[in-house]
Amino acid sequence: MVKKIKKNRSYSYNDRNIKPTLSDISGPIEEPLLDVNGETASIVKRFFAYLIDLAIYLPIAFVFQYMTATLRAQGGAENERNALYMTISIVIFAVLLYGYLPHKWQGQTIGKKLFKVRIVPTDNKKIEFSRYLIREFLIKVTIGWAAVPVSALFWLYETYILKRKDSIMLYDRLLNMRVVAATEQAKVEKIKEDKEK
Repeated sequence: MVKKIKKNRSYSYNDRNIKPTLSDISGPIEEPLLDVNGETASIVKRFFAYLIDLAIYLPIAFVFQYMTATLRAQGGAENERNALYMTISIVIFAVLLYGYLPHKWQGQTIGKKLFKVRIVPTDNKKIEFSRYLIREFLIKVTIGWAAVPVSALFWLYETYILKRKDSIMLYDRLLNMRVVAATEQAKVEKIKEDKEK
């Protein structure tokens, strides 16, 4: 016979008390919300995080691009097919590095994780995978040589002429994001606190 003991949310089965554990919880576990009002990350940390992300992506992309050009120069159907595979591999690598990782690591790429900064939404909505990909790859890598200097000028204008305390880059403003100093949050402790209430 199974009896529920009200005092501590445990169950009794054949005179053995069974207390539910965290692994017994069924259903989706929601991730804790990030500190959207956190301290704005310094421009130096952001710049070096950007350089690390570029240092990871560009050498691999250049090798793949060189191999693609070499295969195409040799000609032939098989080499064309292999060159296409190399191009697709570059795109998949970029999607993983600049879209998947920030989405799974709560707004952090490898460079941002090393410098303890993260991207958070300014509109209190969860940031979609596509917005990470647009910000991190399309704007900062693909058209970054033009977009980043323009955004830096916009940031300087907001900071020194408009005297805004929390000025953000132009592409962050357009995508409703900002970069803050990362705070470590233990998910398990947060879930345990919620379940105890």
